[in-house]
Amino acid sequence: MPKIVDHEQKRKLIAESAWSIIEAKGIEHASIRAIAAAAGVSPGALRHYFSTQDELLLFIVDYYLTRGVDRAAEGLEISRIPMKAAKEVLLELLPMDTEKRTAASVWWVFAIRSLTSSALQVKKDELTDGLHHLSKIVIDLLSTAELLPSSTDIELETFRLAAVIEGLTILALLRPEIYSPETVERVVVRHLRELCAH
Repeated sequence: MPKIVDHEQKRKLIAESAWSIIEAKGIEHASIRAIAAAAGVSPGALRHYFSTQDELLLFIVDYYLTRGVDRAAEGLEISRIPMKAAKEVLLELLPMDTEKRTAASVWWVFAIRSLTSSALQVKKDELTDGLHHLSKIVIDLLSTAELLPSSTDIELETFRLAAVIEGLTILALLRPEIYSPETVERVVVRHLRELCAH
């Protein structure tokens, strides 16, 4: 009797194998050959599940980043104090530990590849829209709590906050010895305080 293969389970195993390599050695080592070996399949079999490297990258991003954000949102206990809650939400978006650094590294490789790959652009837009949405939630939270000056341009501050988060993410990845988790947190706290200064 022929062996029944659960294709979705096999795709999941491949994605998990790729993620393990990325966490251990960096995304530059996650070649088709290395991922296939780690997943216990031949490179040809891997291409059966993912016909291009972009398709594999898209699956990894969708499986880990999108679902990871959803899981974090469900499991995150946010403070009832608006300023503290704003800080907690923003720090969840930043590479404050090893797992989040790996996720941020994958995201940036994905984002750069999306500039020349139409296959990746929809997911790139979805994820950047998600950052904008979360930035808007934080600004709205502070506004509802009447912590923002009445003259605040909500739309502009939403863009500015998203830019601060993306900028801190890049710098924390490129210069972790300077932009340590403690420094990143201090920058976030200062930005929120200045935003709310009357």
